[in-house]
Parts: sequence; structure tokens; C-alpha cells
Amino acid sequence: MKVHIVCQRWKQDRVLSRFARYLVDRWGWTVGRRPQRKADLNYWIAFLEWQRFRGFDSTPTVAYMTHPEDEIEDPDGYRLYYDAAEEADLRVCMNELSRQELEDLYGRSLRVPLPLDTKHFPLKSAPAGNTPIVGFSGKAYRSGRKGEDLAERLVEDFAGRCGFMASGKKWPCPTKWYSWQEMPGFFQSLDVYVSTSVVEGGPMPTLEALATGVPVVIASGVGLHDELPDMKGIFRYEKGDYEDLRRALAEALGDYRDVDRALLRESTRPHTVDNWCEATKTAFEDFLSHTP
Repeated sequence: MKVHIVCQRWKQDRVLSRFARYLVDRWGWTVGRRPQRKADLNYWIAFLEWQRFRGFDSTPTVAYMTHPEDEIEDPDGYRLYYDAAEEADLRVCMNELSRQELEDLYGRSLRVPLPLDTKHFPLKSAPAGNTPIVGFSGKAYRSGRKGEDLAERLVEDFAGRCGFMASGKKWPCPTKWYSWQEMPGFFQSLDVYVSTSVVEGGPMPTLEALATGVPVVIASGVGLHDELPDMKGIFRYEKGDYEDLRRALAEALGDYRDVDRALLRESTRPHTVDNWCEATKTAFEDFLSHTP
């Protein structure tokens, strides 16, 4: 099976670039900036790559459907997600909510585990400090899907009760852009991780925090959050509901010292680089065996 991955920045220190390299390193698949006509199939990582090659039909195509943008704030990004999903011959999703939606709309769609590199994110061993540190992660976008407005209210309301820090860009607290090699240190420094996002595919930072043994505050109905088990150290709130988010963080700050870090790490077990590679290869082989 000759699979070619289309990824513009596959050599860079970026999330999806690493995803592509995992597959290349494991299976010897090719990767580049353009699709290959002689491949058995071309894989857009992510679906955004499709827009530069609209009409390409020399091979079957697969699109990695990360997430749509907000329909009101970014209508072009929103339409692009669904246009790419419709044009692809197969859709691969990051969570079950997306898979169900796209399969209902356009036909066969799959969900595969996310490639969480647990070796890169060791379990936190240092005891909690006297003042808890709460963290955010990601790059805020003009669509507001990262929920930075919710984060800003949290920083104001919990000032003096805890410290805040963030990885990425445009968060309402001390923020640094961490390299991939530096990210484990970021999560090791946290006592609680908060995801304020209202639209996500994963998100990966939730899994990375859990792999480190850090309690998380996460929104229901966002990405794969509903697929995580109910357990001590995973605090849930209703998506976009600030008062419920405030309640969940207050609960987390009361309980963060008593969580079982090893069990939090165990909650990420399905998501490994091995499982990502194996599930992707199996899915493509099955897809091609049923493609005329």
C-alpha cells in the first residue's frame, strides 16, 4: 500500500507535522507539499491541504478532519471544513462526535486514537506547592473558539487564590511559546490544567496534562472530552457556561492535592503513537480493499 501524506510543514515543530512524521517513520509512507498521482491514496493532514488541490481525483483521498471554525465568527473556515469533508473519499476524525456527524452527512468516516507520546510526558513527581498554578494552552484565534474570554474572567475572579500561566499565544496571563521539547516542563509546573475551548478536535493539551498526572477542568461536548472516564481529577463543566466553569475550577482547587496521578495518566491509555499508527494503517488497508 503506497500512501502519500500531503502536509505543507511536515518538517516543523508543529502538532500535525509530528502526526505525519509518526506515520512516515513507522510505515515508510511518503510525505510532501503536493499529492502524488502514483500513490494508492493521498492523505490530507489536515483537511486544509485539500483547498490548494481542489478537483484532484487521480487517487482516492482521505482527509484528517481536525475541527471546524465558528460558523458566525469565521464562516469561511466553517464552510471549508464541510467542503473538504464532502469531497474526500474517507474522513478520519479525532473524536466520536465529529465522526458521527460527518458519517451522517457524507458517508464512511472513522475515528482513530490520538498519537499521545506518553514517553515525552512523564508523570509529575514533585509535590504541589502552597499556591496552586493553573494553566491554559494553545493559540487563541480570531474566532474565539479557544474560549480566551472565559479564561480572562477566571484570571480576574481567582486572582490571589492561585497563579496562572499559559503556553501558546494571546492568553490573559503570563504566556510563553514553548517548543515541543519544553512542553513537558510546562505541564510539570501546573497543579490544574483548564481547557476553555468551545470547539476542538482533541484537544491534545488535555491528554498531555492527564499523562503528566495533572487534574483537568474540561468542557462537556467539546472534542473527545466526553470520551474520557469519570474519575477524581477530571472536573467537567457545560461548554461556554462561565458560572459552571468557575464552579469546576473552584472544585479542582479544593481537590487537586488528593488526586491519584497514576490513574489520571491511565485515562489516556487508548491514545498512543503505536495505536495511532496501527489504526491508521488498518483503516487505509480496509478502505482500499473496498474501493473499486
